[in-house]
Amino acid sequence: MSSKKLPKNWRTKFRNFITSDGFVVVIASNAADKEKLVSKIAEENDLVLRSEDADSPFVLLKTNNQLSETALKEAVEYTVAHCVQWNDKLENANVYCVKPNQLSKTIPTGETLAKGYFFVNGDKKFFNKIYVKLSIGVKMDATGNALLVSGPVMAVRKNSDYFITLLPGTAEAATIVDEIKRKLLLKAAPEHKALLESMPISEIANILPDGTVRIAE
Repeated sequence: MSSKKLPKNWRTKFRNFITSDGFVVVIASNAADKEKLVSKIAEENDLVLRSEDADSPFVLLKTNNQLSETALKEAVEYTVAHCVQWNDKLENANVYCVKPNQLSKTIPTGETLAKGYFFVNGDKKFFNKIYVKLSIGVKMDATGNALLVSGPVMAVRKNSDYFITLLPGTAEAATIVDEIKRKLLLKAAPEHKALLESMPISEIANILPDGTVRIAE
């Protein structure tokens, strides 16, 4: 799986973020994207992260043949944020990672698994009791656009101009989209407020975690 020629603009085909030290992390939630991630994007020394839920999304850390502990920590936090159901009793969660070549479409009996499902060969590296949180920020680019970013706190802090952080809570994520936008507007510089105001709330809703949340104070 090493030295793959990656599809053009491959990163934009997936929800993604850049770690605070510059590594690419992408997430695949549906069956087709999981297959594409494993077969076309993942390379030998990358890492695939997920929860033990059979339908968990796949998170891919592109390592560039280097293992950055900072990037791994942030990829783990991102995996927890998107691979568990948030609720007001949730404080931390567990996920694991494997190398792409540990993922197989066949189980030991020889049967082929359905699209989007993989059998894991060998040992898994577990990360336990990871604090659940997700930051959402806005980056003003050079062309005058307001771009949404989401991910671990340190990555979003570095890669955005303004951000807020979500924690598990009692409000359905979709019901507090307006409040998220309002809090981002409060942080924005006067010259950026009009750009941020014009951002559709549907864009914010699309990057929220599953379950119930609250905005960290």
